Amino acid sequence: MNSFNILLCFDTNYNIQAEVTMTSLLENSKNNLNFYIIHNNPNTLDEMKLRLQKKSNLQSINVFEFVKRKEVNFPNFDESHMTEATYYRLFISDFLPENIKNIMYIDPDIICINNFDLLFQTTFDILERSDFVLAARTEHYEKLESETAERLELTKNKYFNAGVTFINYQKWVKENYTQNLTDWMNYLGDRVMWYDQDILNSYLNGMYSELPSQLNFTDIYLPINEVKEEAVFYHFWGKKKPWTIKGILFYGESFYQTQHRKIFKKYHIVHRYKRDSVFHMIKLIITLKIFRLKNPLRFLYDFFKSF
Repeated sequence: MNSFNILLCFDTNYNIQAEVTMTSLLENSKNNLNFYIIHNNPNTLDEMKLRLQKKSNLQSINVFEFVKRKEVNFPNFDESHMTEATYYRLFISDFLPENIKNIMYIDPDIICINNFDLLFQTTFDILERSDFVLAARTEHYEKLESETAERLELTKNKYFNAGVTFINYQKWVKENYTQNLTDWMNYLGDRVMWYDQDILNSYLNGMYSELPSQLNFTDIYLPINEVKEEAVFYHFWGKKKPWTIKGILFYGESFYQTQHRKIFKKYHIVHRYKRDSVFHMIKLIITLKIFRLKNPLRFLYDFFKSF
């Protein structure tokens, strides 16, 4: 049995989502998993760790409290719309042990829906034989005269989604990536719009190994039965998060809510704006989409209790 290393970076706002992500990974692997977490308040994860430790293939949970470097200023940082956790992954060598060979980073808005063992190992084998430090899935191609290419100084036309990245950690440490990315972030300054993803894309400039699309599946319009055939890691990207009423209106009984209910026996409902939630709840009822949920009465109960 192999041992896989997995990295998550989040704060207390995403404790529940991260647990759902990690549980889905444990349930879809026959290998031992080591989780490494960079977090703003590790004490809030005690109950989560107790629940995860019931999984037989959990090998370890290693939590590190994020301590910001004194010389670092995060560009375009607006605390009312985002948190510092967006940038945590750039500083992994400040926290992770140097003896880690490789590690996969995954966002806590991603759910594993199929076994990933073979793809995981194969992707790292390919990465290790390459000259690259990272493997990621190309999200789109930029024209070299585009605003993004000019803003980030891209001379290659590839731009990747950073929700899942496979990292050759030995090369990361050897080539001093944390310091180099910090320096590059300071150099870009306010040109950074999409936070750490912009920084990574600008610094790497197309020099990364290509990740199979199954490992960062972002087609949110594909029917669920087809998604189950094609995806391994399903990424709930964008503003329609599956724990919001707007997201539930869009996704219905999502992979996320199914996994959450297995753990907590209820739906997970978060309100960014309560008035907006009520508006989408009315639409959910009027369109009868609420009856597409597996347990509409439980959902109604959880909705009112969430207020």
